[in-house]
Amino acid sequence: MKKKLLAVISAALVASMLLTGCGGSSKDSAATNDAATTDDASKDDAAADDASKDDAAASGDASSAKIGMVVNNSGQDPYQTSYYDTMNSYAKEKGVDLQILDPKGDATTQANQIQDLINMKCDVIIVWPVNGETAVASVRAINKAGIPCLTANTNVAESGEEFIKCYVGPSNVEEGKQSAQAMVEALGNDAKIVEIAGPAGYTTSLERSQGLKEGIEGTNIQVLDSQTGEGNREKCQQVMENYLVKYGKGELDAVFTFDDNAAFGAWNAIEAAGRQDDVKIFAAAAGSYETVQYVKDGKIQATAMQSPHFDAKAALDMAVKLAAGEEPEEFYNYIETPVATPDNVDSLGLEEW
Repeated sequence: MKKKLLAVISAALVASMLLTGCGGSSKDSAATNDAATTDDASKDDAAADDASKDDAAASGDASSAKIGMVVNNSGQDPYQTSYYDTMNSYAKEKGVDLQILDPKGDATTQANQIQDLINMKCDVIIVWPVNGETAVASVRAINKAGIPCLTANTNVAESGEEFIKCYVGPSNVEEGKQSAQAMVEALGNDAKIVEIAGPAGYTTSLERSQGLKEGIEGTNIQVLDSQTGEGNREKCQQVMENYLVKYGKGELDAVFTFDDNAAFGAWNAIEAAGRQDDVKIFAAAAGSYETVQYVKDGKIQATAMQSPHFDAKAALDMAVKLAAGEEPEEFYNYIETPVATPDNVDSLGLEEW
């Protein structure tokens, strides 16, 4: 670089002398050459900066990565709040420039926020879809912008999977299926149940309900009713209260809930009605560590335990790898979610979160 500058300066001096001798303007010539020198230096600095970024990417240096993420609704339940907090703290720990946005459960807001992340020129974008179908257009836009994208915790609808690199999170179908199988073992093949499903249009809701169907397939278990609790504990309690009025003692054996938050609401209704001996609770998955005590006390008979800490960290780790140019070995990267029952919960060795 120094040699190049010296050569340019020498050329400028010679040109200046020649132009002065011929009656030309040495001021204009010097300005032109100074501009050329500055332009060359800027190009060299930019090239050096690009090379530095390439080296950082090749080494997987997290500090060079700008990761964008849209969550679902961080204040909706303890799991999402813990996930959001963990994602922020883990990004700071790894030195990642994390741009995390919360649409508060609104699909339109989420779509606008994703466009904002695209405009920020993030290296990778993580999407936790509010609605799996409407998120397809957003992941397509991310892909068109040339930005690697992954979905976390909740996947996009199948038609959008071609636009993402991978999915990181629980197998929601497997969670529902394993908890349903535990229900069959506990109640037998002829039980009568109701379902409190998750938010309508939410991929996780659909997948966990699918898991319930697969888990009871081949049995005589009857699903008498299924209503959404909208992911809200109070709403789930109201739904359960209505079920208990509609189905008297001896007419209902259990309720299968979308998650532990719904299970807590169902328990409040069942306990208030004095029906805890004849209506049992099974939850597809649990994200609050508080649920362990509910299982130990027999308030929840079975649920897949899902750590928001592990879930969030796994997603950010994958995003950093993608930012470094690595390709995921698998498309579906499932986290471990063991099923807890009153009989085995103490032996699972669950770490508190």
